[in-house]
Amino acid sequence: MKTACILLRNENELLSNVEYAAIFDEFLKNGFPVSEIRMLPERDDLPLKTSLKALQKEFPFVLVLTKKELLLSVREALKTALKTDKILQDGTGATVFPTENGGVLLAYYGDEHALACVTGVCLPYLKNRSQTAFDRITLRAVGAKETLVKDLINQAAKLGDGKLRFVSFQNYDETVVEIMYSDNASKRLVDGVVGTFVEELSESLYAVDDTPLEKQLVELLKIRGKKISVAESFTGGGIAKRISSVSGASSVYFEGVNTYDETSKMKRLGVQALTLNTLGAVSDKTAYEMAAGLLDSGDCDVAISTTGIAGPNSDRTGAPVGLSFIGIGTKEKVYVYRYVFSGNRKEICEKAINYALFLAYKHLKKE
Repeated sequence: MKTACILLRNENELLSNVEYAAIFDEFLKNGFPVSEIRMLPERDDLPLKTSLKALQKEFPFVLVLTKKELLLSVREALKTALKTDKILQDGTGATVFPTENGGVLLAYYGDEHALACVTGVCLPYLKNRSQTAFDRITLRAVGAKETLVKDLINQAAKLGDGKLRFVSFQNYDETVVEIMYSDNASKRLVDGVVGTFVEELSESLYAVDDTPLEKQLVELLKIRGKKISVAESFTGGGIAKRISSVSGASSVYFEGVNTYDETSKMKRLGVQALTLNTLGAVSDKTAYEMAAGLLDSGDCDVAISTTGIAGPNSDRTGAPVGLSFIGIGTKEKVYVYRYVFSGNRKEICEKAINYALFLAYKHLKKE
């Protein structure tokens, strides 16, 4: 369903300071991508009326976003522009102006309650006015090739013949694919499409539901009756933060150590000085010894270790920025994986965190 947005904002306000991206993401995840965004000055009714008139010729639904304190004045401006008093309103502050072919949706951005306008009023209206109701299946993967995902979606869309919709987005090498299917889509069609995705993405897939990676890992640890510990260097506690954010993680998460300095690696984890002096802190042997040090304590059944170069500069060895080693260990064996991640410092760290959680989950799943 084609949707446009008029974003009313202070022209002197930095784009990075405004939190409306989550609203666009919510529209996208529900199958209503915002195809066009027009940014207009927040206190000038004439551009608003002109843009609204132009967009309504092309889009059945137009979303108007403003600041909370301007909701009332913008609502009055829209009533005048649309020449109507017919509105649907909710206590969250959202307003819907129904039209013959769609509607104009008014919501606000800028605080932690803003998304409630969208999920509580705007999206339900869009779904009700859509010709077909859609259910969804979510697939989550780490390391899936973007080209493969696009090809799978294109092939499935042709088979679906309008009965299927797809939303795909990637965040630090984690891919989420939403397969939305209408009431008149056969079970055979849906199962066939999902089965194809599962088969083609088998090496990188970790969930066929909308459960985040860290929660999948914690739940699997509970099922297996095992405890996990984490030793991090360049990821700076990011893995520990993700695991401990899951409710009930205390029953499976023993400890996390942030051994940034080489001396810390030796004192806390038993990494050998010879390893650090000959191979360097960023090496497969260091990652191995970090994970082994956790396991040798006898306090955990599964261990994760990370060491790498997040940038912007390399270390004394001259290794490439993005070089990362991730250790995944059990009491039987320690495996070490080598990656060279692209991106800035944050992107490299976040990718390594996703891969570390994913690899731990995959190894535990095989047991």
